[in-house]
Amino acid sequence: MFMYFSFGEDRFSGIHNNQQIDCLLQKILINCVLINKNYRLKTMGKINANCTIKETAEAGRKISDLNTNYPIAEDTYCAVSFEKLSAKTQGLIHMINAGWLESDLKEKDEVRDLDIRAIFYEVTAKCMRRTSREQQKAVRVKAILDRYGMKITDSTYTSESAEIRAMLSDIKAPELAEDRKAIPELDGLISNLEGSQASFDQSDDQLRDDKMGREKTKPASTLAKELRNMINNDLCGYLSAMTQANPEKYAAFSNKFFQIIEDANKEVNNRLAALKRKKEAAKAESN
Repeated sequence: MFMYFSFGEDRFSGIHNNQQIDCLLQKILINCVLINKNYRLKTMGKINANCTIKETAEAGRKISDLNTNYPIAEDTYCAVSFEKLSAKTQGLIHMINAGWLESDLKEKDEVRDLDIRAIFYEVTAKCMRRTSREQQKAVRVKAILDRYGMKITDSTYTSESAEIRAMLSDIKAPELAEDRKAIPELDGLISNLEGSQASFDQSDDQLRDDKMGREKTKPASTLAKELRNMINNDLCGYLSAMTQANPEKYAAFSNKFFQIIEDANKEVNNRLAALKRKKEAAKAESN
C-alpha cells in the first residue's frame, strides 16, 4: 500500500538541523505504520500509573541501563529520548536518596546519644562508691557533666551539637587531666563521642547541601509522574511502531524494554493484591 504525504512549509518552520529533521521523519514513519490497515500492532503494555516513586525510579534505571548496554544505532529519536529519560531517572533517584540522607542523620544522632549516655553512666558509676581520692576525682568530673545533663540528647540537632562541643571542651580541659585518669574508660568514651559527633556533622552538612540544591527542583512525585509519561508516551508507542516497521533492528531491544515494564507492573499488581488481602483480613477480624 503506497501512501503519499504532503506538508506545507510551515510544518518545518523552526527546524534548523538534520537531527530535528530526523526526529520528525521518525514520527512521520510511526504515523504511517499506525494508520496502515495492513499492520496489526501487538498491544504493548505501559507502565502502571499506580507505580510508587521507587518502583518508577527502578523501572527508569533498568530502561536506562538497557539503552546503555544495547543502544539502537542510527536512531536520533531514540538517542534524544533516552538521554532525557536517563536525566529524569537520575533526578528522581537523587530525590529518593535525599530521604535516605535524613534517615542516615537520624541514625547517627542515635549513635552520639548512646555515646553521651555511656559517658554519664561511667562517670556516675565511679562516683557511687565509697569516698576515696579516686572517687572525689570522679565527682569533680561529674560536676562538669551536670552542667549539661543527659537532657541534651532531647535537644534539637543544632542545639545538641553545640552543647556536645561545649561539654567536650570543658571535660577535656587540662586541669581535669588527672581527674579523668581516675576513670580508666573515660578517655575512650570521649573519643567515641568525638567520632560520632564528627560523623553526624558530616551527614548534616551533606543533607543541608542537598536541601539547598533541591529547593530549585520538583517534588519526587512530580518527577515520577513525568518519568512514567516519558516512558509511556515517548517510548512505548514509538518502539511498538518501529518494531513493526523494522523488526530486525528493533525487535530484540523492544522485547527487553517491554519485559522491564511487564515486570514492573507485576510488582505493582502483587503489592496492590497484598494490600487488598490485608484490608480484607482486617475487616473480617473486626467483624
